[in-house]
Amino acid sequence: MNNVKYIRTKNDEIIIFGGIMQHSDFRHFNPLSAGFISFGINKEGYPTCKCFGTSISLNLDSIPEKDTELAKQQLGLLYW
Repeated sequence: MNNVKYIRTKNDEIIIFGGIMQHSDFRHFNPLSAGFISFGINKEGYPTCKCFGTSISLNLDSIPEKDTELAKQQLGLLYW
């Protein structure tokens, strides 16, 4: 997947959506951070993800470490 976006809500929930949508389409969730998320396979062969970047339409940065941890937890990737 290319250009996959996310926001982190005030309830520490990660919402992932496609690049055709704007981060600002999710403004009503009052996001705390926003950016992009990439998916891959780690050196052990397990799926993983990483949050990074900035939302221009919301003027919000990602918080890579925290957002990635939450995304992994919600996607069931935390222990791989």
